[in-house]
Order: sequence, then structure tokens, then C-alpha cells
Amino acid sequence: MLLPLAIAFLAGLVLGSYLPYLPSVALLILALTAAVLTRLEYLGRMTVRQSTVVYGALSAGLIYWTVFSWATSGSNLMDRAGSNPIKCMGVIVEPVQRAPGRTVMALSMVQLGEGHAAVPVRGKLRLTWREPDRTFRQGDQVAFLARVRAPSGTMNPGGFDFGAYLNRHGIDAVASVSGPGQVTLLSSATLPSRWVFWGAIDEWRARIHQAAVSTLDGPALGIYLGIILGEPGYLAPEVRDAFMTTGTIHILSISGSHLGLIALLSFFLVKWTCLHLPATWLQTLSRRTTPTRLAALITIAPVTFYALLAGAEVATVRSLVMIYFFLLAVWLGREGKLVLSLAGAALVILVHDPRALYDISFQLSYLSVLAIALVAHWRSHSDPDGSLVPNSGTRRFLPWIRDYIWISVGITLTTLPLVAYHFNQMAWLGLGANPIVVPLAGFAVVPVGLGSAIWLLLTGGDTLPAGPVNQFLLDLMAGAVRQMARFPGAEWHVASPAIPAIAGFYGMLYAASRLTGSARVRWGCTFGTLAVIGWWAWSPRGLDNETLRVTFLDVGQGDACVVELPDGQTILLDAGASYDTLDMGRVVVGPYLWDRGIRRLDHVIGTHPQLDHVGGLPWILRTFEIGRYWGNGIERDEEFFRRIRNAVHERNMTESRAEEGQLIISSGPCRLHVLNPLAMKPLSGGPVANLNAKSGTALNNLSVVTKLDCGPHSFLFTADIETATLSRLSDAKHPIEAHVLKVPHHGARSSLDIGWIGRVHPDVAVISVGRHNSYGHPSAAVLNAYQKDGVKLFRTDRHGAVWVTAKVSSPHLEIHVAREDLPRPVHVGPSLVTAERQNLAKLWSQWMGP
Repeated sequence: MLLPLAIAFLAGLVLGSYLPYLPSVALLILALTAAVLTRLEYLGRMTVRQSTVVYGALSAGLIYWTVFSWATSGSNLMDRAGSNPIKCMGVIVEPVQRAPGRTVMALSMVQLGEGHAAVPVRGKLRLTWREPDRTFRQGDQVAFLARVRAPSGTMNPGGFDFGAYLNRHGIDAVASVSGPGQVTLLSSATLPSRWVFWGAIDEWRARIHQAAVSTLDGPALGIYLGIILGEPGYLAPEVRDAFMTTGTIHILSISGSHLGLIALLSFFLVKWTCLHLPATWLQTLSRRTTPTRLAALITIAPVTFYALLAGAEVATVRSLVMIYFFLLAVWLGREGKLVLSLAGAALVILVHDPRALYDISFQLSYLSVLAIALVAHWRSHSDPDGSLVPNSGTRRFLPWIRDYIWISVGITLTTLPLVAYHFNQMAWLGLGANPIVVPLAGFAVVPVGLGSAIWLLLTGGDTLPAGPVNQFLLDLMAGAVRQMARFPGAEWHVASPAIPAIAGFYGMLYAASRLTGSARVRWGCTFGTLAVIGWWAWSPRGLDNETLRVTFLDVGQGDACVVELPDGQTILLDAGASYDTLDMGRVVVGPYLWDRGIRRLDHVIGTHPQLDHVGGLPWILRTFEIGRYWGNGIERDEEFFRRIRNAVHERNMTESRAEEGQLIISSGPCRLHVLNPLAMKPLSGGPVANLNAKSGTALNNLSVVTKLDCGPHSFLFTADIETATLSRLSDAKHPIEAHVLKVPHHGARSSLDIGWIGRVHPDVAVISVGRHNSYGHPSAAVLNAYQKDGVKLFRTDRHGAVWVTAKVSSPHLEIHVAREDLPRPVHVGPSLVTAERQNLAKLWSQWMGP
């Protein structure tokens, strides 16, 4: 009954998560489940006891999610924080995460303010410290001065919301400080506090970290810190991309595969040693226990140590629990019941934190191990003499290699929908890459790296023992992955599959893999599964030759706009900013384009060389097929601009300078005209030079301004132009009236011209602006000016992405915002049914994708 109980409890958690939004639907499902179980009892398919246990587990899951959500929502941090910088005190409760130039700490807050204004608080805060000058460990109480904010992220159709991610991980607030000495130590943990133990682990981690930084270089350093200490901050984006492309991204984080391989090595090393003991010793041992049970018991030590050394992150602990249950099954002689062990592990993990159900690391780790269990079960029935564990002798390795290939296929198929959904990628190359990279990592890189770390802790020193060996192995793995990633078609991006399609895929995959039942059904489901994979790989665009769509993406403090014309041509205007840890082109613009089925951009326009507009363009230019790249001709001696220039050269393109009067697109009823900057002659045949282009105002006023006329609809894209250019455009001969306006310069006061607003006379205006930005955008005066003119205003910091759709044969505009797709809790009352119907429509829209 353990497996049905676990499935029912999991289903109850899912129901509980939707209860605030669909209460009557959840209760209806409970009633229907009761009716079905009663019918099964009547037919003799289930006993009363079995149906009662299943229904009880379902109800328990629903109730547990509700109670857990209520119990963990007691933070008062944001109620007491205010909007100004405030003195904060808290205790570090998670391993400190390091990256070049920054440190990230999770703190359990105890106090805000100081002196008579101090107030006790409760809640968890994530602190980012840039340019730190010291290290801390768990249990340290620290103080700092910072502005405390609620977790936030970008809101885009089908996009990743970092704020929601932090909330799911129990983070109630965020803050950041910069510079040496900004965080001070108040006290450290002392016995009998449990933080003394965790502080000692952190000391070990810090020593290994420092030794690795002093010994390794290049990609080897980032990979070592990622797979030994669980610190991904030193991984270069291109290294991560190569592993993602080859379907081996799981190698870079400590997951079930790492712990499983360490457990495998330890288990069979101990068992082999026992079996090769002198006969008298082995006989003495056998009187107390078996070599198998002893190996299972001893294996607990290395996997636990590895998990602790990796910081005992939540995802690592989840994998450790799975290993514990498997070792328990081996101890009890039930190693053939791996699926039941997984069910028990899932119950323990979800009881500890039911929010893990929606965590991608839990989903991927659990599905991977489940795939291994199911393939092992299938192989044991199809080949009773086979074994997933190689015995001695060369001939026994051939069936094991065959089984390993089946396991790779099973893991790839099982995780394929989730990888496509979360990462817009179909890593088909993993079928060939994993059989090479996983053994290399599991039997060489991880054991040698972990052994070096242990030896360092035992003997001391400032450098990593066996440094050249670690460097060679890590470089070998990185080089192999890099070469495989260059295989033609290896990087295959797709639209995120719809949730109903994913459910159908898993249903057909299960039916196709069943050993009993109709062969016709199995073959039909097999072909159906392959057809779904083919459809996802194709990811066609839905075009009707009538619809125009303009999307103003939420990229924080910056601009990014995607124009989709009725004939299928696409235009990208800017791509947001790019920072050390966040590239808006990579995490926002690219996924949105893939979800829309867009792999080619006919025109890319970098309106002007400022980081918040073109920082994300280099990744876009390298990743997508580009027809033509446009800029304003101004060059800057900045790193982000050099990246753009290098990307343009790598794609064998040249920058076309957009000038007033140019026609960029003429497609059926649609025309895209350039209104700014004025035509300028290059100096000595080189790039355009402008002596005043070094100032922000000059750069803003040289922004590329375009106007799209498409049938009865018109859009004006104004980038960051300020009052001087606004005045010139008002006096120019070009018509500037538009139905939809992108408000200049994020709503800054320096771009306010009331006469110009009257001249454009838009029906709708969109302000692309970041939450909590330090510039005070948008200005209250700007907001008042547009509202007085009767303009309907939308802001990406409040509404998320804004997209406008229209038919070229109709003057009607449809305007949607990302926030409207978020369901809202409903309350019992006359409007309950209407509110639930609206929530159901929103959820269905989310499940079906952009």
C-alpha cells in the first residue's frame, strides 16, 4: 500500500496548492474520488481498508498543504522594513554561497532598526554582498545597513519569475550591500548550539574553496567548486551552456547521480573487500552480518560526508534521503523494491517541505531515479538472468553496458518534457553524451576531487592535493563536453510544452512501457510518444497572415520589444541589460522567442549603446538566426559594447546605421520607418563620431526611434529620447501620431514634453521600467501628464509584460498583461463561481503557454 498511499498524498498536495483559487473544484474532485473508490469496492477491485487508506492519504495531502502554507506565512519583515535603508540583524542559517566579487547569505532575521527604534522581527532574508572583504559561517549573527525589499522578478508569458522562486524557497525579503566592511560580525555560535557543528562544516568548505581557487584555473575551477562544494557561482555561462546542450547539465550540481555514484563505489568496494577477506575472517563476519548489509551500512558514511561537504543544500538532502531509503532496502533484503523505496523517500521529503513538489531539482532528481528503477524492473523481467551490476569477467560487462544504455534512454525520455518546459531545450545529445560523461564524472572526477578535499582537511596546506590530476580530469571532461556541444544540431531549442501535452506524454510513455496488456495499445502509445516528441522538436509558429503582435517584455530597468508581423517576419528592439549573474537576453528574451516558435529574427535593432538596452543583445546575436542588425552608429569603449561588436563579427554581419527617413520593413500593409537619429556622415570612412555622445543625454537623444504602421494600427518606439529630440520630432514633417506608444526613457522627467504627448495622442502607452529602480522612474509628473491626456497607461514593473494583438483588417486592439494571468484567491460569497471560472481560465492559459 505504500505506493498508492504516496501517489494519493502527492495528489492531495497538488489539490491543496490549488485550493485557495479553485475551492469548489477541489471539493468536487474529492467527491468524485470518493464515488470512484466506492464503485471499485462494489466491483471487488478494492477492499474497504484499501480505499479508506487511499482517500485518507488524498485528504491528508490537501489538509497538510493548507496547514503548512498557513504555518510558514508568519513573516512580518516587510511590515516593519519601510522604504528607507534600515539597520538589520540576523543569523546565517544556510551555507554561504560564493562567486567572483560577491557573497550570498540567507539569514533568519531577529531585529530591524537600532536603539529605541529597534523592533523584533521574524522571517528569512537573502543578502547579496558585493565586493566582500571577509567570510562568514552558519550560526554567525551579523548586522548591516540596507534597504529591505520584497522578492521580485520579471513577469513574462511563460517566463521564470525569480521572486516566486525565492518565495517557494522560504525567502521573505531581499537586500544588497556593496563594499568592504558593510557586513559586521556580532557574535558566533557556541556550544551547545547546533550551529557549532554547521559552522565547522563551513570552515572545511572555506578551506577547500580557497585551496581550489589557488590551485585550479579556467573551467576546471568552476566545475570543481560546483560538483564538490555545490558552489555554482564560478561556472562560466559558456561552460553551463555546453553541458546544457549535451544533456549533462545535471553533472554540474550535486544531485542524486553524484551521491548515487559515490554510494555505488563505496558499496561495491566494501563488498569486494569483504568477499576477498581470508576465509576465517569472512566466516567470523558472516556470523554477525552479511557483506551486503555491511557494505550498505558503511556506505552511509561517505555519502553523508559528501552531502555535508556540499553544504547540505535542500536538493542535496533530498537526494541523500533517496539514497538512505535504497540502502535501507538493501539492508532489509528488498533491493528489488526500489520503486517502494522511492515512494517512502518522496513521502519523507514532501512531509518535510511540500513546496518541494514544484521545485525543478526535486522533479528532475526524482524522475531520474524513478526511471532507473523502472528500467531495472523492466530489464529484470525481460532478461531474468541480467543484472544492472557488473560481475567479474569481461563477458558480464557486455549486458551491463547494454543495460546502462537502456537506463540512459529511460532517463532522457523521462526528463525530456521537464527539460523542454523549464529550459526550452531538447537535449537529445544526452543519449550519447551521458554514457561518456557520467562514468568519467562518477568514477574519476568526483572520487579524485572528493579524495583531494578529504586529504586537504586531514593534512592541511594552501593548495589542493593532486592538483595537476584534478586539473587534467576536469579539463578532459570540459573539453569532451565542449566538443560534443559543437555537433551540428546539438543545441535544439523548443517551445515549452503545454501541461496537458506533458500529462498525455507521460500517460502514453507508461502505457508503452507496460509488460502486460494489449500489444496494439503498447505500439500505439509508442508511436504516439514519438509523435509528441517530434511535434515538440518542430515547435511550429501559429501564423494566420492577419494578426499583428507587439510584446513589451519585462526586463527590469531596461527595454526589450518583440514585433511579430502578419507575414511571419519578426523584429527585436533592444534586449535589456546584462549583469554578472543575469543576462536578460538569455533568461527573458530568448525563452520568450522560443515559446513563440521564433528561431529567426529578421531585424534586430539596438536603439543606442547603453547597457540597459543592448546588454542582452550579444547572446541573442550568437544564438538566433539574424537577418540584419541595426544600430545608431555610435561606438563606446565599454565591455558590453565590445561584446556586441564581437558577436556581430562572429556572425559575419555588419551593423547597419538607422537614420531618419529609412524604411526598414515594407511588408504588405506594414511599414517600419526610422524617425531618429538624423543622417550623419562618418569621419574618414569609419564609424560615426559625435563629440557629445559621451554624455547620457547625448546618447539618449541619438536613440533609434521607429514608427510601425500596420493597416489601421500604429506603434511608436521611442527608446530613451529626451526633450530635445521630442521637440524636433514634434516639428518634423513625419507624422508621429500613434495608437500605442512606448513612453520615452522609462518615464523619466527629462523626457516629458506635454506638447509632444498631445501631438502623438496615443490611446495606450507602455512604460518599460524596473521595480525598485534607483532613478525614481517613472516620474509622477510624467504619469500625471499621460493620465490627463486620457491615455491608458501600462507599466512593466506593475503589470509585467504587455502585449498588444490586432487584426490588420480591424481597428480593434486587444491588450494583455502578464499579471492578469495570475490567479487570485477566492472568498466564499455570491461571486465565488465567477471568480473560480476566471481563475480556471487563467490557469488554463498558463498551462497552454504563450
